[in-house]
This record gives sequence, structure tokens and C-alpha cells, in this order.
Amino acid sequence: MQFTPQSNKMHIAVYGRRNSGKSSLINALTGKATLLVSDEPGTTTEPIFQYLETKKLGPTIIVDTPGIDDDTDQGLFRVQKTREVMDLTDLGIMIFSEESNDYKLEKEWVHELTKRNIPVIGVIAKTDDHYVDIDSLKAALKNIPIVKISVKRNTNLGSLRHAIGEFAPAEFERSSIVGDLVNYGDLVLMVMPELIPAPKYRLVASQQQILRDLLDHHAIALSVTEEELPELLTRLNGLPNLVITDSQVFDKVNEIIPANVPLTTFAILMARFKGDLDTFVAGAEVISSLKPGDKVLLSEACIHHPHNGEIDRVLVHAKLQEMAGGGLNITTTVGPEFPDNISEYKLIVHCGGCIFNRKQLMMRLMKSGEQGVPITNYGIAFAYFRGILPRVLEVLQVKA
Repeated sequence: MQFTPQSNKMHIAVYGRRNSGKSSLINALTGKATLLVSDEPGTTTEPIFQYLETKKLGPTIIVDTPGIDDDTDQGLFRVQKTREVMDLTDLGIMIFSEESNDYKLEKEWVHELTKRNIPVIGVIAKTDDHYVDIDSLKAALKNIPIVKISVKRNTNLGSLRHAIGEFAPAEFERSSIVGDLVNYGDLVLMVMPELIPAPKYRLVASQQQILRDLLDHHAIALSVTEEELPELLTRLNGLPNLVITDSQVFDKVNEIIPANVPLTTFAILMARFKGDLDTFVAGAEVISSLKPGDKVLLSEACIHHPHNGEIDRVLVHAKLQEMAGGGLNITTTVGPEFPDNISEYKLIVHCGGCIFNRKQLMMRLMKSGEQGVPITNYGIAFAYFRGILPRVLEVLQVKA
């Protein structure tokens, strides 16, 4: 279970008021009493990620969230953290445990989840403690299934597990990163920069995932740095069927690899896998119209610091300034940090999002579309800078 990248697992988030039984429910579903349970409201102060293995869905992530009803100064911050979980939620569970039949707050959250195309399952919990008018609740929330459970008595949890399997989105992620681009036995070269931007003995997440996908589709994968690439090509009996390279060494690899060999990048493949390639390509076309004074947002999934001018953030920043003639107002966000109001930006340039799940990246694309702000991807931007975007997209357009 732990060997599947967390970003490739379905994310199920449990929402509800403080002391509604969210943690108890997750403990019951996972079969592990790992989450602290207390009669004191507000025990869960930040989102907590747990592993959940289901028969139908396989390894998934289930997220315990703080209460949605905390209006204290500190509580409002916790509620905001819970709202951020919506951006990565593939399936939502809303717990209804209040004695009132109004459920105004729960209904507001369910409406927000469904507005984001997130399926929701309603759960009536703590049924041993008080009566809940299920018929009234079903009438108010016509579009979501309602399951009545008792964690104390361990009753009807099977019905909830069944509902999770039935209502979970069938395509919470694309089935393959590169499988549609290769045939059995194809030779694929993975060209890494000599200075690999990852800790010793490790590769960055996109390279790991693409290598595994190639092996799963029975392609022959060879890894090499750009320095050894010419020597490798002389040793091959023929040309590779596909070359995948890092954006940092794009120029050099493009000069070495013959024009008739399909060439693309790790970042572009991840852009197609995690997001929407057409949207990113359209966003890249805005780069040439940027001018001094325009605001640009660089957004990254990873939390790290630029070093030696080698990582994508620094290179994209410099190239955008160069093409605009300087004077761009460029802001950078990392991790879950992303502005609610992005309408002031002329362009957003996002990283490959390899540590995000697809829902998380698609929510940012949806927000950019709603506010009319073009968005592109680091890898696509690099190809655009160097005038070779048509080449790297050709293999995807022909065989996708």
C-alpha cells in the first residue's frame, strides 16, 4: 500500500462539525485507533492523512478534518485549512450528527463540494445518542446518498464501505502517464541533468513515476545524463522509439536527438497526466504578450528553495523577465498555498504537480478558468521559450 505514491491514491475527506464523530468514523473504517478521540470539541486541529485499503478501490487516503463550525479566531484558521482539503478531495463524506433538522452549515459545505464536481456521501452518525429525521435530510439533499451508521455498535459500516465503492469517481486519475505512447519492447531513453535536482540516491517524483509506468508497459527504459547521451547513441544498434528529458537540459538534448525521434519532457508528460494539456498550451501563447508591470504567478507543489540557479523556478523567472523586457511583477507560491483571487495576474505558470493528486491541480485550472487567467506549465513554458513546443507536442497529439 505504501509503495503507491500518495499523489496517485484516491483522497476521501471526512467533513462535519466539531465532535461529530469524524475521527471515530475513520478509526472504524481503517480498523486502527490511530486518531485521538475525545468528548471535548475541537480535538482535531489540522487535517490528518490516514491510509485506507478498500476492496474495490485499493489503497486510498482518508483525511480527518477540523470542525466546520469553529468560529473562534484560531478556529477560523482551522476551518480555512479544512476548506483547502476540498482542493484535493476526490470523494467527500459529510457527517450529520446535530439534533437540529436544519443542517444549514452542512448543506453549505455539501453545496460547495458538489459545485466542485466532488461526489458526497452523507453519514448519520451518533445514532445511539439522539434521533435524526432522515427523511427530512434526504428531502433537503436530493443528490447525495445517506447512510445511517453506529460506530459504537459497529453497525452498518459495511453499507458505508459499499457506498464509498459505488460513488467514488471512476477516473480520479488518468490510467497511465506514458503507456499510450509506447509499444511492447520499445526502447525509451530517459535523459536526466548531470546535476540531478534530488537528494542522493533518489530521483524526483515525476522521473520515478514515469520509469515505473514504462516498466509496467514492458518498454525497455535506459537512463542517462546529457553528458553521456552522445556516447550511448553510438552504442545503440538503432534509434530509440522515444526520448524523455528534463527541462533543464532540453536545449542540449534537442540538438543531439535526430528530428525524426519523438522527444518530450517529464514535465509535459506530468502536465498531461495531472492536468489539461490543451489549457496549458493555450496559456503558453500568452507569454509573448507579457510586458513590464504585468503580474505573473509561479506556483509549485513542492516546498523547496532555489539553489545555484539550477531549478525550474529560477530559470522560468529569468526567462519570463527576459522575454518581457524586464519589469514583470513575479510572485511565487509553494505547497498548498494558492491565492483565492488570481484575477490580477496576466499568467500563471505551474510546476508539473507530481506530488499533487489530479483533483488538486485541476481545481487550480478550474479557478484560473473561472477568473479568466491563462495558466501554463513549467515544461511547456521551457519548450515555448526555445521554440520547440511543436516538436515535443507532436508525439502526444499523434498518439494520444
